[in-house]
Amino acid sequence: MQKLLLIFSLFLFLSCGKSQESSNPENGNFLDNLTFSIDTVVVDPGDEIINLKHLGSTYVSLSPSKDQFYFFDRSRFILHEIDLNSLKLVNNYPFEEVGPNGTGRLVYIFKLLPNGNFSVQDLFGTVNFFSKTGKKIGSLNIIEEEILKDFPFGLNLVYQLQIDLVRNKLYSLPIYMNVEEVFFAVFDSLGQSGKILELPQFQKINNYKIQYSSGSEGGESRGEQRFLQQLNDLIIISTTYQNSVYIYDPEMETLIYKEFGHELVPLEKNVKVKNKVNSHMEFQAETDKLHDQINFYDFNWDEITQRFYRFASKGLPIANIDSPKKYEYFMFAYDKELNLKGEIKLEGLSELPLGGFFKDGKLWSYVNVEDELGFAVFTFDF
Repeated sequence: MQKLLLIFSLFLFLSCGKSQESSNPENGNFLDNLTFSIDTVVVDPGDEIINLKHLGSTYVSLSPSKDQFYFFDRSRFILHEIDLNSLKLVNNYPFEEVGPNGTGRLVYIFKLLPNGNFSVQDLFGTVNFFSKTGKKIGSLNIIEEEILKDFPFGLNLVYQLQIDLVRNKLYSLPIYMNVEEVFFAVFDSLGQSGKILELPQFQKINNYKIQYSSGSEGGESRGEQRFLQQLNDLIIISTTYQNSVYIYDPEMETLIYKEFGHELVPLEKNVKVKNKVNSHMEFQAETDKLHDQINFYDFNWDEITQRFYRFASKGLPIANIDSPKKYEYFMFAYDKELNLKGEIKLEGLSELPLGGFFKDGKLWSYVNVEDELGFAVFTFDF
C-alpha cells in the first residue's frame, strides 16, 4: 500500500515533536533505594461463585474512587461488584445476551465509564452503552464514510478504544490485517468526525510478526502488543517492542514522540525473525528467538507519589530446550510529564503485576488464589 501521508488539516490541530532523555536525572535515580513487600488478599464472595475463567484486563474495571472493582463474567452474563475496602462481593448485576437490552454473545470488552455506565464492545467492533443494572442506553455511531475516505476500507476504528466523556472525544489505534502502517485516531463528537494519524516510529513492530498458516486447519500468529491509555489527562501510546512512546495532550492537541535513555535494559528488541513460517516447529523456533529480548509494558499512574510507573521483562538464556523459562524484571518511574526519574531491577519477583492499579499508594494486581478472586498488593518503600 502506498505510504499514507498526514493530510494538511491535521496541522490545524496537531503538532508533533520528539524528545529524548537520560535515566540519570539531576536529582538522582528515584528508585535507587526501593524496597517492596507483597501481601495477598482474597475476596469474600459470600454465597456466590466468582467464575475466574475469563478473568482478564478486558473484563475488569476500577471505579474513579478506587473503592469498587468490577468484573464481567462473560460466561454467565453477570457483572460482579466488589468493595475493595471490605474485600467483599457486594452486588451481582445480571445482563442479557439477546433482546433490546442484549449485549450480544461475543462480548470482547466490558469497561466502566467515568459517568458510572459501561461500554460493551463485541468482536465485530460494535460498541453499546449500558447502565450498571443491564439496561441498554445507547450505541456508539462512528461516521466511517467520512473518516475513512483517505484510508483503507475496513480499517477497524475501535481497536484499543478510549472514551473521553469530558471532551466528548474518542481515541483509538485503528488496525487492519493487511495494512502495515501504525495509526492513532482522534474522533470529535464521539465519532461524528475525526482524524487518523500515522505513527512512523512504531513501524518496526511489524518486523516481529510471526505467522504460520496451515490452510483449513488454521494457524498461529505472534506479534508485538500495542497499548493506548488515558492516564492523568494524557493519552499514552506504547508497545512491547521499544521503550519509546507517543504522548497526546488532549488540551493542547499535540502529539509528541518521546524516547527514554534507559541504562539497565536494551531500548528495543534486536533480533531478526522470519515473518512467515511453514510449520508449527518453525513457528516455535522463531518465537523462541524472542525469549531473551526486552518487553516493555503499559503504564500505571499513582496519585500519591504523582508519578507514572512501568514494568519490563527480559528472558534469561535457556540451557537446553527442556529447561524452564526464567525472566528478570525491571521497574521504571516517571514524573507527571513523563520524564524518566528512575529505573531498577526487581529482585525476588516471580512474575510481574500486570493489569494492576494504584490504590492508596499501593499497587494492586488481581490474581487467582486457588480459584478464588484475590489481589497481590505491593507496598513500595522509596
